Order: sequence, then C-alpha cells, then structure tokens
Amino acid sequence: MGDVEPAAGRGEVARPGGAGAGEGGPPDAGPWTVPNALTALRLALAPVFLVLYLTGHTRRALLAFAVAAATDLVDGLAARLLRQHSRLGEFLDPIADKLLAFCALVALAAAGRIPVWLPVLLVVRDAALLGGALVLDARGRAVPINPTRAGKYATFLLAVLVVGELAIDAGGLPAGEARRWLAATGLLAAACVVVSLVQYGVVFGRSLRARPALGR
Repeated sequence: MGDVEPAAGRGEVARPGGAGAGEGGPPDAGPWTVPNALTALRLALAPVFLVLYLTGHTRRALLAFAVAAATDLVDGLAARLLRQHSRLGEFLDPIADKLLAFCALVALAAAGRIPVWLPVLLVVRDAALLGGALVLDARGRAVPINPTRAGKYATFLLAVLVVGELAIDAGGLPAGEARRWLAATGLLAAACVVVSLVQYGVVFGRSLRARPALGR
C-alpha cells in the first residue's frame, strides 16, 4: 500500500511538465514490460478483492489482496533487475497502490470493521496532495514526490490494519485481543496521515516560494 505521492511512483525526481524518466535516467522500456503487467494485475485485483469481500467470500478476498500486495513488492524489483523502467509504469504504479488501499479501507469500513472517517481522511489527503501538485506544476515549480517519514509509517500501519482485519475475518487471528491492538494501530495510522499532510504542506510551500524551474 503505497504512500500517496502526487507524482511518479518508481522515479525519484518529478520535473514540471510531468517528465519522469528524463535526461540522465534509465531509457523508457515502453508499455509492454513485466513490471507494467504486474501493476496492471494489481489494478485488476483491487476491485475483485472489494467485490469478494463485500459478498462474503472472505478467504478468496484475502487471497486476492495478498496477491495484489505481492505485485507491489515484485514490480519495482522486476523493473530494476530487468531494467524495464517506463513512464507508463511511473504513472500507473502509484495509482494501483492508491486503488488497492482505497478498496481495502472501503471494504472494511462497509463491514463495520474500521470507522468510516479513516478512508475519508485518506481520500482528503490524496485530494489535497493532488491539488497541491497541480498548482506547483502549473506555476513551473518542481513537484516533491519523495514520501515523508510519517507517510511511510502511515502506509505500514494501514497495511498492518488491513491484513490484521482480513486475517481475523478468515479465522487466522482471535478477534478479541487482536481488535484492541488493531484499533490502536488505526488511530496511530490516522495520526501519521495527518502529520504527513502537514509535512507535505511545508515542502510544497517551500517549492512554491522557490524560483520557477528553467525551461518553463
């Protein structure tokens, strides 16, 4: 479950105008690559997981989520090992991460496993970051894309929360004690989401006050 970066997922630098694999970076391998296929699989499995979970097929939903989460780990590794970096992958990878996280949180909220305000908070942060990125790009400023430390913590804690709740539903964890720990995990994740939004606001503010990038 990737953090909510407003630009490329596999790249390190975002330049105004949306270039991901710019000069000095690895060559664009095109759309037909192994990493892009894995990312596409994750995009497809996210709604499949949501439908399975909401229709009561918990174990199948857990399997779909596990496979989708595994592709998130493997696609970046495949891109490096096979040297198959692409602009399409940089664009699709964070979208797939966001979609999987959103489907997982919506499914759990619909089932009453987590409070509704948690996925809403995540969507609000996403929308704020996207809006900030669009403003920076329109004004010719560099768009910061590196996830903050709080954002990384939020990503990890949300993953623990989702996997834990799914494991309980599948009978792999005792509900009583586990849910107390998961409730605390959810609150901590929400706090990290808020802190990461503040951190991104500070970074975006500095970028907005900086001089416009050359070439704009």
